[in-house]
Amino acid sequence: MLPADAPPRIVSVEITRTLLHAGDTVSGVVVTSSNVASVVARLANFSVALPKVSEGHFALSYTVPNVPFFLHGRYQLDVIARNTEGAAVRRSVSLQIR
Repeated sequence: MLPADAPPRIVSVEITRTLLHAGDTVSGVVVTSSNVASVVARLANFSVALPKVSEGHFALSYTVPNVPFFLHGRYQLDVIARNTEGAAVRRSVSLQIR
């Protein structure tokens, strides 16, 4: 157990697939230190909060929408964890959209 004001830590980021197509369902689990209050996944200008499953565990399942062909390519998915004080830590995962 870490105090609320301790720096947040991301222990692991697991994602079911990194090659994405429209209609695919992608799931992810983020394991953090106990003092993390929120986790957000950000891809380009889109971000989504991961629901907290239990202390230090956040998870999300998402269906990939239709993406115009000119947006196909490689992207960095940034996973950002914050404690209640607002301190943040970031981990990136490379994704490809086809």
